[in-house]
Amino acid sequence: MPFGKALSLFKNARDRTSLRQQITFLAVSFCILSASAATIGAYVVARNESLRESRWDLTLIARNLTQRLDQTVFERHREIGSVSNRVVMRSKWTTDTATVRATLDQLQNSVSQYAWIGFIAPDGTVLAATEGLLEGTSVSGRAWFVNALEASPSTMVDEFPTKLGNHSPHIPTKTPLNRFVVTASPIRSDDGEVIGVLGARLNWSWAKHALHEVLEGNTGEDALELLVFDKNNMFLFGSVPGGAPRFDSSDTNMLTAVVATAGQSDFPGLGWKVVARQPRSVVSVTLTGLLFHIFLVGLGVSLLAALFAWLISRSVSRPLIGLIEALDGIGRADGDNNVARQHGSREILQLSASIRSLLRRIDSAEEVQRDSTSKFQQMQGLISKQLRMSEERNRQLGADIVNLKTLAELDPLSGLQNRRAFQPFAEDAWAAFRRHKRAYSILMIDADYFKMVNDRFGHRAGDDVIRQIGRVISGEVRATDKAARYGGEEFIVLLRENDAGGALVLAERIRKRVEDLSIPFAGEEISITVSIGVAQVLAEDRDFEDTIARADRALYSAKSSGRNQVSIDDPVSKIQSA
Repeated sequence: MPFGKALSLFKNARDRTSLRQQITFLAVSFCILSASAATIGAYVVARNESLRESRWDLTLIARNLTQRLDQTVFERHREIGSVSNRVVMRSKWTTDTATVRATLDQLQNSVSQYAWIGFIAPDGTVLAATEGLLEGTSVSGRAWFVNALEASPSTMVDEFPTKLGNHSPHIPTKTPLNRFVVTASPIRSDDGEVIGVLGARLNWSWAKHALHEVLEGNTGEDALELLVFDKNNMFLFGSVPGGAPRFDSSDTNMLTAVVATAGQSDFPGLGWKVVARQPRSVVSVTLTGLLFHIFLVGLGVSLLAALFAWLISRSVSRPLIGLIEALDGIGRADGDNNVARQHGSREILQLSASIRSLLRRIDSAEEVQRDSTSKFQQMQGLISKQLRMSEERNRQLGADIVNLKTLAELDPLSGLQNRRAFQPFAEDAWAAFRRHKRAYSILMIDADYFKMVNDRFGHRAGDDVIRQIGRVISGEVRATDKAARYGGEEFIVLLRENDAGGALVLAERIRKRVEDLSIPFAGEEISITVSIGVAQVLAEDRDFEDTIARADRALYSAKSSGRNQVSIDDPVSKIQSA
């Protein structure tokens, strides 16, 4: 259609419609366009925010699993290194095979995660091993053995002889890719010469258990998948049944978060990658419902706007119609027009009528102005009320943010702070020591045989045990100290302005109170003990992590000496619990 003809039709339609109809049409059109734009904008913002939050949730889940994997492998890496450095065993490694085998069997029985532990001669021959398995077999070509023989403790995923058989309860029948986590440490003689290697192979039950715990803790996440790959992107295990998924973080149909293991302390980690992923369609379902509600709100606003525009247009057009009628009646009806009729010409008569009409319109305009002033004052009151409500919501939002920060730093099970909240406090204590020589001490506390409680009574009973230990620790520390749940059944306490002597007294008091606990569960009484390692900050410490590492070594010493004990990071000073 030509533009000129379309413009002519528009003008004709405009002239045939009343002012009231035009105002109503324009107001409704504007509201519909505004509501549509707001709906689209809200959907885009909500979609981006939802995807960001979902991706962050997946990152937290993957990070949780990497921390669990790192913790377990680090403990075994540290454990094998400690056993290989035992002074009492130096004279027995190459001379007393029976004692070595019995010691390794005892270690395997105390830690179910070991599938095999063996002492290997420098030529690669297994001289003594748990249950006698692989004795006489050569492992000289294995990377873990070669690294350890060169005086470099190593922990890696490597192939392992498969002829261990299924007769041992420590060896699972199903393993991924016939590859296992193997940790090895050199064994030295009194003069420092490497006389062999202590190697241990872990089964996969510990890793799958960590995976299941993370999945159970996130049961509300729809279609959540957790996959673990090695440093070469080879699939190890995961929550996807059947087959071996390929490492692919570019799938546009999935929300994916990848977190690599980082190790702990001096252990660099295995270089594994934990992939947490979830279909984007899960987020889209929620957004579809949100879009529908936003559309309904926009439609309701448009209908209200139509009604309001019709009322306003009626109010605006009525005075104009009355004015037109008054102007049209001037000079036609008998009566006083408040202006004397002027004679002389037709233009004078028209001017007289215009003046009379002007006076009436001035009166009408003054009335409209008074009405507008009243409406303006009402609008000001409404705006003031809305501002007060907004200020109140802002104050409430500030309080909610403070509460959320407290929850983010609190371990909900033990009632103590979590590891993330403990970190700044420890860094502050280290800074005070470096600047002002203000000493502090570290307690590393670990529940003894905690896995046996979970296995016998279930995880709810284990949660009760963690909760009770947290209450004991919280009741014993001072307000200036800091206690936190460090991970699993492990706790950490930082005592400011306190040397090792005072820390030992507090540690023994905590140990005794836990020993006296009797925790009722399902008609039975659960007893639990803890082992505690104590370390005081030293001038040669590089940072507070060194103090924690020494307290951790003291904890391991307490564990190795029979548990339910307090041990200090000083071979001369130890406290044996009754």
